[in-house]
Amino acid sequence: MKPDTDYKKRELLLKAAKEEFIKKGYTKASLRTICSKAGVTTGALYFFFENKAELFSAIVDPPLNELKGLLKQYFIEDAKYLSSLKSIDEVDSGHSNASEIFTKCIYKNRDVFRLLLTRSENTVYENTLDDLSSLIESLIPSIVSTIPGYTYDQFMLEFMAHLSVDSYINVIRREPDEKKAVDKLRKITHYLVRGWIKLALVEE
Repeated sequence: MKPDTDYKKRELLLKAAKEEFIKKGYTKASLRTICSKAGVTTGALYFFFENKAELFSAIVDPPLNELKGLLKQYFIEDAKYLSSLKSIDEVDSGHSNASEIFTKCIYKNRDVFRLLLTRSENTVYENTLDDLSSLIESLIPSIVSTIPGYTYDQFMLEFMAHLSVDSYINVIRREPDEKKAVDKLRKITHYLVRGWIKLALVEE
């Protein structure tokens, strides 16, 4: 196959597969139907993807990894910001434009994230929300270490991590308009930041 032909066929397969997964879910999705909609043979599909799991991953991994990368970068920058403060009372509860950054990433790929949330049963992605919460849990200790005189409550850290993820996901599931979602999440972020400070942080 020529490179440009390969690219077009792969993109057709990804588009058809996304539609099939969204409609039927991972388990019931048919590779034969996907190939038919893409106008390619099953042989062509296996040229690009080893199996259905790899095809699903090719669709959801790029947006999911982008979001995880943004989260990691956000916490790195947040640690630098907090280390510059003289008092925890100086924390900006609005937390700059964090809600807008995350929301833009998610809404740019909203169909993929809805696929992850509602159609990923029997895949390694079916616990994506827990995975995101665990990622946040793993990043928080390094942030707290930059705040003189404070440590953290492990239970409250886990609670706030799950609450933060659930809050964002609840808005994304219910609000189709990105601008309205950003407005809602700015308010929620303000609430969450105060929650992190009051519940998860503990004076030494």
